[in-house]
Amino acid sequence: MIVNEYSKRIYNMALNFAGNRDDASDITQDIFMKIYNNIDKYNEDRSFHSWVLTISKNHCIDFYRKNKRNMMRQELDENTAISDYTPEDSTIKDADIDTLREKLAHLDPDLRLMLIMRDIQDHSYADIAENLKIPLGTVKSRINRGRVKLARLFLNDGD
Repeated sequence: MIVNEYSKRIYNMALNFAGNRDDASDITQDIFMKIYNNIDKYNEDRSFHSWVLTISKNHCIDFYRKNKRNMMRQELDENTAISDYTPEDSTIKDADIDTLREKLAHLDPDLRLMLIMRDIQDHSYADIAENLKIPLGTVKSRINRGRVKLARLFLNDGD
């Protein structure tokens, strides 16, 4: 039940941190093993969703820190199978997504996590604050700071 409920969400978070499907699959599997091995440490006073998200976030950040240099050089892949697009549209979309992932990889893990949760996974500010156990104002400022840094990365690319 846990895998069915959380696999897509955890995989997407892992994909946004890792930048490729193979690593994202490995990270997702590692996270589920951590959940399974530590289920006895779950505190029932806390939201299970928050507990799973915290384990996922921490594992993704650890992966990022260990693989930061390699990730910046990797070819990024995105799963886009939308039949309405022409091959040219699909290529442009893939390039745009790859560029976004590449720029996200240059952000600090905390800022990247905030942008992924808010702008890609569409979590509310309040949901992010609750799940990460940080103040709402901190969430808003980190998202703003992340967006500003991301915009600067895109602007500096144009020079």
